[in-house]
Amino acid sequence: MPIYAFTGSLTRAMPQYGAANGEGITRLSFDDETGRLGAVDRIGGVDDTAWLVTDAARGRLYSTCEITGTRESAIAAYAVEAGGLRLINRQPTLGNEACHASLSSDGKFLLVANYNGANPEGWPDAALSVFPIADDGSLGAAVASVRHTGSGPNAARQITAHAHCVVPAPAGDIVYVADLGIDRLVAYRLGADGGLTHESARDFALPPGLGPRHLVFSSDGCAIFMVSELIPTVVSLAVDPATGALSQRDAFTIPSRDGGIVQPAGIVLSADGRHLFVGLRVCNDILALRIDAATGKLTQTGRWPSGGATPRDLAFSPSGRHLVVANQDADRLTVFGVDRATGTLSEPLQHFDVGTPMSVKLAAF
Repeated sequence: MPIYAFTGSLTRAMPQYGAANGEGITRLSFDDETGRLGAVDRIGGVDDTAWLVTDAARGRLYSTCEITGTRESAIAAYAVEAGGLRLINRQPTLGNEACHASLSSDGKFLLVANYNGANPEGWPDAALSVFPIADDGSLGAAVASVRHTGSGPNAARQITAHAHCVVPAPAGDIVYVADLGIDRLVAYRLGADGGLTHESARDFALPPGLGPRHLVFSSDGCAIFMVSELIPTVVSLAVDPATGALSQRDAFTIPSRDGGIVQPAGIVLSADGRHLFVGLRVCNDILALRIDAATGKLTQTGRWPSGGATPRDLAFSPSGRHLVVANQDADRLTVFGVDRATGTLSEPLQHFDVGTPMSVKLAAF
């Protein structure tokens, strides 16, 4: 079964992202023995792919994107075929600057988070939208959406709500949205029909100004690990198995090594649940943290150059033996070997040139 790496690119220069040298979605081969990437093909005609979702079991790829002349972002569905990526269809996301998406735990719905950075009055501004997935992989029109309201103390970044990611619990029907603008993890129950019900008792309020960005679940659903962008922090949370309520176990403040800016972006959890890796933009590092299984305490095990500039996203290979980093402003993917016992990275094994990579995903198709 071949292993593919997919990377989505920025294709148009935008103030919030900077320069754009991308050409669409690139598919690459990946050798999990050597950690080598190789070019396969590319599909154009898809602008500003901020996030990718793979569904290897069904041979599908989903991509957030922008469509010139419209007032909202879109989500696109592709079939992954031997001859290339085949566009199935697109749907509007009911909001702007779609920045994250994920499959529901049963694979029946695609969940999309819209950042809504600077919406003109009257433009669509859903924070979260839900799309049904048909048997052929096509996306139906959104069956549910919700808006977020509020603000935070950071006048430059928190004048309104900004949903930044949506992640379902590993089992069950609860999904969490990390909202950077209101310093909150917001919980929803996803109905069998795709409907959304706010589960306020499961919400979690973070310190003002923290700016939650991305989160990951432990495989058993009993823990959440969240990285914040505005005050660089990794937070370890426990999930009450009876009520679903969240409680903080630890918070690791990410230090600046030279007095410069630290701006976290992506976060991934190793398959054994023992180590976290976080991409740090501006300072261009990858941070590794060890998780104490009993207490959830986070301890730094290493910090290395990302192999480029602006490590926006990162992903494990299927075996967990390699980590691939999307260095947005270096126009490259960088591959590292991972010591799974110690949670440390090797020197870069490869740099692969690709224009303005925004998202990277690896899966065996």
